[in-house]
Amino acid sequence: MHPNGTSAHYMLLHRVPRFLLIATLLSGPFDAAAQRRNPGPTAYSEGGPCDTTEWKLVFHDEFDGTELDRSKWVTYFTYSADGSDQCEGCRVMGGTNNVFRAEQVRLSEGTLKLGVEAKKGNWYGKELDHEGGLIHSIGKARFTYGRFEIRCRIPSGTGLWPAFWGYGGETEIDVFEFCGERPQWMKGSLHRWGEQKHSSTGKHKGPDLSKDFHTYAVEWEQDELRWYLDGRLVHSRGRFVDRKGRPLPGCDRPSGTHATAPYFPRSTDAVNIIINLAVSEPKGYCKGPKGSVSWPVGTALEVDHVRVYQRRPQGELVDLCKATRKVMPTDASGAPMRQGEVRSYVLSGDPTAINWSCSSGLSIVGTEGNNVNVRLKKGIRTDQWLNAEIGDEPCSAGPLAPRVAVAVLR
Repeated sequence: MHPNGTSAHYMLLHRVPRFLLIATLLSGPFDAAAQRRNPGPTAYSEGGPCDTTEWKLVFHDEFDGTELDRSKWVTYFTYSADGSDQCEGCRVMGGTNNVFRAEQVRLSEGTLKLGVEAKKGNWYGKELDHEGGLIHSIGKARFTYGRFEIRCRIPSGTGLWPAFWGYGGETEIDVFEFCGERPQWMKGSLHRWGEQKHSSTGKHKGPDLSKDFHTYAVEWEQDELRWYLDGRLVHSRGRFVDRKGRPLPGCDRPSGTHATAPYFPRSTDAVNIIINLAVSEPKGYCKGPKGSVSWPVGTALEVDHVRVYQRRPQGELVDLCKATRKVMPTDASGAPMRQGEVRSYVLSGDPTAINWSCSSGLSIVGTEGNNVNVRLKKGIRTDQWLNAEIGDEPCSAGPLAPRVAVAVLR
């Protein structure tokens, strides 16, 4: 899933047809040996046991509400000079027959929906037959190492190409790619897009994964990547390989000098996360339609959540689960409420779905995002309470219910 940018990567896609490159790299089932070509340069490894440090949540989006969080995402590739969508490769991608449009990115009923539509469009002189949906992380949401997790339901349909991946520098990590005509085949890949191109791709066959939501994840460690489907390990690739290019274990390995896998992600690269639903060209990665084709209304890649964990938060990233959510008045005066008064409260932290409740002396008169407005009923002379129940909370084993006392003027 290589972006069609205006840099050297753009030229690469025009030198090597992407579908030919991918076709030569598929390695069969995940448990089969992958790329057995010339190993990379040698490097010394201290070996040692696996890192069992606890994963810490450093980024997430539960996609509650009705609007995309623009502090975390844009709906295009950020390869223009000013970070806008004004570049040749900002809304198109090699091997696809669609323009990525913001109109195909929607939130409703607690999920993100990346849609697809048979709608012709032009992007920098390129005529395409469809529109698709994409989100690309921005800001501090760039990661070297970590666990990248998504819970989603993929669509089915000939030529559809849903994917969840990370990209930055020379590194690409595909957590999954599917072809809509084969929704039982999950494909995961590593690509290095340097002067020499190196890739390793594997496949896992399961049930029809378009029938329900599933959780997909990759854990990127210093010496190994592991792919998971619903918590089950289905694939792994180590940084070190033997003389035939076969991956060695990522940990519990004796110290020594080993050859390195040329497709393994660079430790100097940080990747943004990208989720998209594209339409393949007829001779592309999937069996794309010739010309414009409509899929059933509502066809979409539907995402319940995206979460990124790191063992040791990097740069500006922090352990988000250390920040306790609180319900607080937006007016910090702390004065007791008067009868009939309306006061606004807010739940701290990221936007989330909240079930507000209150004691009998209060009435909820409006909510917006993490805010709620409450009115003190007439005749109430005793202190009250306001409660925010959070059902989908990644930092808790169960629902959280932050509560605040509401003082009443007597």
